[in-house]
Parts: sequence; C-alpha cells; structure tokens
Amino acid sequence: MLEAGFVIPTCGYYYQPFRNQPLVALYLLTILEDRLGGKTSLSLIDLRGVSKDNLLFHIPEKDIFFYSVGTQDFYEISSIVQGLRQIYPKAKHIAGGPHITLFPEESAKIFDSIVLGEGEESIVNAVEDVSLSCLKAVYRQAKPVNLDAYSYASRKYLPRKAVVDTGLLPGKYQNLPGTAFIFSRGCPFDCYFCANRDLNLGPVRVRSPKLVAEEIEYLKCEYKIEALAFKDDNAIPVDRKVAIAHLEAIAKTGIKWRGQSRANGIRADVVKLAQEAGCVDIALGIESVCQNVLKIINKRIDINEAKEYIWLLKKTGIGVRFNLIIGLPGEPDDIVERTLAFIDETEPTSVLLSYLYPVPGSELFKNPKRFGITINTFDWRRYTATAGRFSEDELPDIIFDYDQLTPWGAGMSKSRIFQNYVTLQGILRKRGLNF
Repeated sequence: MLEAGFVIPTCGYYYQPFRNQPLVALYLLTILEDRLGGKTSLSLIDLRGVSKDNLLFHIPEKDIFFYSVGTQDFYEISSIVQGLRQIYPKAKHIAGGPHITLFPEESAKIFDSIVLGEGEESIVNAVEDVSLSCLKAVYRQAKPVNLDAYSYASRKYLPRKAVVDTGLLPGKYQNLPGTAFIFSRGCPFDCYFCANRDLNLGPVRVRSPKLVAEEIEYLKCEYKIEALAFKDDNAIPVDRKVAIAHLEAIAKTGIKWRGQSRANGIRADVVKLAQEAGCVDIALGIESVCQNVLKIINKRIDINEAKEYIWLLKKTGIGVRFNLIIGLPGEPDDIVERTLAFIDETEPTSVLLSYLYPVPGSELFKNPKRFGITINTFDWRRYTATAGRFSEDELPDIIFDYDQLTPWGAGMSKSRIFQNYVTLQGILRKRGLNF
C-alpha cells in the first residue's frame, strides 16, 4: 500500500497560523480516500508552529509527499523537498497550488510532478501513476470541475484542537466554538491587484445548498461548531438567486458566521436574509476611499454606493469590516486623512489594512509599467501584504518603486508609502480597529 502525506508549511507570515486551516489539503485528502482509500494510506503533515530549523524531524517517511504552494511558501517548501530527498530518496514530490500554476517552469525544477489549475482529478491520476511507476511531469484537468461531484472536506486528518477555535466572530459571539468553511470557487471580477483570473480556475462555481447544509451539520455534530468563518471570495453570492438559495439553506442550520461580500450591488432583501441566516459580520473589499484609484485598479465599485451598503448592513444588524490597501496607483498625497475621514463617517467594527505588493498573476505584476511601477525583487519570501497589525515593531516591506512620472501624475515615493501605512496602522491599533 502506498503511503502519502500532505505537507502543510509553517505559515509563519500569518499572525495566527492555525486560524487559516488547510482546507485545500483536507479536501484533496478526502477525495483521495474516497477514490483510492483501499490502496493508499493518507495523512496530513502539519508543520504550523514548528521551528523552521526542525521541520525535517517532524516529517515521517512516505512514498508520496503532496504540497499546495502559495508564493510565500515556495522557498520554504523547496527547502523541505531538498531535505527530504536526502532522507527519503525514493519518495515522489507532487505539487499544485497558485504558485505552481503561475510559474510552472520554476516549479518543475523542484518537484517530480506538478499539477496546474484545479487538481481534483489530477491528484488521483498522479497517485495511480505512481503505483504504476509512470508518474507524469505535468498534470492538467481539461475542464472546470463540478464541485458537487466531490465530498466536502473531512476534518479528521487534524486533531480536534486544530479544527475548533474561538474568537472567529466579533463582540458577543467571540466565545463561540468555530472553524473555517468554504462553499464556492472563483470570483466574477477582474481587479488589477488580484490574481484570481490568471489561475485557470474557470467560472465561478458554488456547491449546492443541500451539500453546504450537510457540511455545516457535520461540523456541528462532530465538532460542536457554533460559528463559521467563510473563506469564499463572496460569502453572499453576487447572483441574487444563488444567494437566496444558499442563505435559506444556511439559515436552517442555526449557525452564526462571518464572510466577505462585494461592496455594492447586494439588494436589501438579500442583506436581511443574510442576517436571518446567522451573518453577524461582513468584510468589504473597499481597497481605497478614492474613486479615481478604484477606477485605475478596475475595482468597479462606486464609493458612495459602498457607503449606502455599509449603512444598510449596519441598520440590519451586521457588523462591517473594511479591507483597505495603501500604496495603490493614483493614490493622493492626503490618503491617510481621506481614509480616516471615511472610517470616522462609516464607523466599521474593524479594518484589515494592507500595503500594496504586485501579486504574482495580477495585472500589476504582469504589466507593471502600465501603472508606472518597477518591481525590485522576485524573492518570494518578501511578498507580504500586512505588518504592524498588533505590534509597532513589525514594519512593512515595500518591494516596488513608482516612476517619478506615472500615467496618473507624479509617483509616490517608497518612503511616503511606508510612512502612510505605518501612520494609519498605528492609529487603527490605538483605536482597537485592527483585524
């Protein structure tokens, strides 16, 4: 019987690594067990919280090691593979994930096999090919998958403590036992700072309301979950009919939850239904309080309509978190003052403040000169987006420069972006608004 382990890196760039559960790994392990359970022994090798100097001591021998690789994890995982080749020379290393899809040539030098795009069928085929000693160098699925064709992610590969946590929801709900959850894939929009459209994930898809409810009931029964943090790009689906069907199904479970929503275009009846379905907090990708900046990055929201949506959410009893980015192209010199004025006017419950970095696969990364940008490094370890959320000792690392003259006027200096971010983040910390 083949023995296979899915390796989860340390994820040290997260403030609380265990809050970001390895849903992809759990999902793929569940599929492998459903399809190959009698032929393959499966496990999760969770390195979160482990010292980077001691990683190899925590990895048992396997015939196959799997990895889902994000850009920030690439160097760490590459180092793990190099070390494991010395210890277990016969093992095969198979990797997928966003970084692999975006940089296949770089990735092919590290791993025995790479999976491009979605991987539900590819990972099964790869394991079968290992058993037949004919592993291919590259796997790619021909069509976008039907999410309803696969089981939801079993959490049994993690210890209970790594599944259940408190503090996922704000205010009076913060002590509810909760976990992470996702029911959809993809985003219909094409913001220039985001890489969703370049990952070959196909159209937006959602799992059926029936299966969503079944997974929630599984989590309630097996783990006594009362709260969920939805990781979907749009936890309130943009399509009204889809949103209503899913919210009605979620409402029947009695769960409390938070998630992310488009910052405008969601109707009042859907907001009311979300509240009745247990939604207590919604994150909005505002990104910038300046309409011209939103136009430049193709955000396709109107800031005044976003304000109306914020007030509708609050009126309905749903808390609001903002996602904001400092350093976007076209940003005015008084961005800190404008942002604080917007926060004072709308009074969010929390703010997740990021600084711009050209995300691999995004339009900003692929065509930086279009925005008057020069990227200064391709050291993937420096590709981070937040700093100083809870400590002033953590400082931002700006990895690009604006040209002196950009298509939208004078470019902002790196030092000015740095100072704007540090100043605004410090004010948010003092106000207790950091997320």
